[in-house]
Amino acid sequence: MRVSLLQNIIPPFIRAPLAILFRKLGLSTAVQSALCISECKKIARDFKNPGLDHSKSKVLIICAHYNHLDWLPGCVDSVLAQSHTNFQLLIVDDCSSAEGSREALKVQTSRDSRIKAIVLEKNSGAYVARSTAFEAADSDWTHVAFIDPDDEAYPGWLKHSLDILEGCEGSVRPVLERWKEDLSKMKYMYFGYCQSLHSRLAFERAGGFLPVRVSGDAELMLRLDLLSKDGTTVVKKSFKPAQKMRLHKASASQKELNKRKLWLENRLRELKDVSSNELRETPKTSAWRDCNP
Repeated sequence: MRVSLLQNIIPPFIRAPLAILFRKLGLSTAVQSALCISECKKIARDFKNPGLDHSKSKVLIICAHYNHLDWLPGCVDSVLAQSHTNFQLLIVDDCSSAEGSREALKVQTSRDSRIKAIVLEKNSGAYVARSTAFEAADSDWTHVAFIDPDDEAYPGWLKHSLDILEGCEGSVRPVLERWKEDLSKMKYMYFGYCQSLHSRLAFERAGGFLPVRVSGDAELMLRLDLLSKDGTTVVKKSFKPAQKMRLHKASASQKELNKRKLWLENRLRELKDVSSNELRETPKTSAWRDCNP
């Protein structure tokens, strides 16, 4: 992720608010969608599917949940509909305050033996919740991917990501679609961060997420990008839509846009000259308990 010429010319305190304004006006999202579609077409033209057998690739799917009981069943439905069936879905409830949360989680875990749920003892944020999931997951996972409870995956999400990786150690950034809250209309599309699929080696090289409240996924990809420069791991992009993401006010991605953008730019400057060992973060976890039938 290179700092562009534009970033070097325009001061951050001007650039970030300008980017947010363009986004609110719909200008940046329209350009973003057009660029994403163009890049997807190029990736698709250049991609030669090796036809690898992914049956032994066990994907750990982590869903950090907080008060999204109305949407969670649809999210789980979309995971159960995956064409790649070797997975474990681990729902991490971040100490939801909604009444009936524990019972609702048990309903979801009873649907399939591949689904498990845990509950954090205190609210810790989505990135700590995701890091904690690894303590409760089956130990034999080969890849990890993420989905939010208010979103829904396309059936080919996992298989396409594994195809793109072509048996390499590395990460695959997915094509994400932002939809209206009721999923009645797609608003724009882009290459995402948090919903990326990572091989175990790639993810463990980076160590995991920082214990922040927002933009931990983009920060993780900064480090993965820098780590890939030694050729041990790769960072690729997919070309088929992976997930439908609801656009609503409670979404973390819609909050503090200006602050997040500036933080990520500063973080990139901090990281670009450090050694590979310094790029590995020790993830923070939280106390938890099982929530299974």
